[in-house]
Amino acid sequence: MSFTVVLIAMGSLLSGLWTCWGFYIIFSTDRPAYSLLQRLSSDIEIRQYEEQNWIKTRYNNDDGSFRTLASYIFGQNKEKKSIPMTAPVITGQYMAFILPVGLTEYNAPQPDGQQIQFVSVPARQLATLRFSWLTSPERVNRKTAELLSALRTHEISTQGKPFLMRYNDPWTPPFMRRNEVAIELRENK
Repeated sequence: MSFTVVLIAMGSLLSGLWTCWGFYIIFSTDRPAYSLLQRLSSDIEIRQYEEQNWIKTRYNNDDGSFRTLASYIFGQNKEKKSIPMTAPVITGQYMAFILPVGLTEYNAPQPDGQQIQFVSVPARQLATLRFSWLTSPERVNRKTAELLSALRTHEISTQGKPFLMRYNDPWTPPFMRRNEVAIELRENK
């Protein structure tokens, strides 16, 4: 067998394993349920989310903020108890993880020195724009502008600032990644 054939076979095997990892992460990570209220395009949806409980920390950068939250859920807390990872990781003026259903500030392990805040997020409607591949600041800004433009076109009012939701770990193949920019909708009164 030639060296080229071996390289192609190894590359195919590694690509297959990488793709399998991506599927494993997609199907094994809990995600919050929502109701689809309206589809504005193939990528833009209006959704109703129920109340959620989060842990969040100030957003400095992806690595530092993620490490703060991850250390807590992976067992570096006062009770030394691991908490399952959920998706998405939410990034805006803060970084947040959604706690698994049933966990709240009152029954979750207490942080062990991490600068973590527990937050109860009330039921709300979000407009989201879904995209894959990478989340460079430039790309996120373009997708955010696209979402906000579509909402203006449909005369849909928003409140607060847009944020990013990332559903996959950094080892998931980029073409399999699910990312969304989102913004909360203003309640009609």
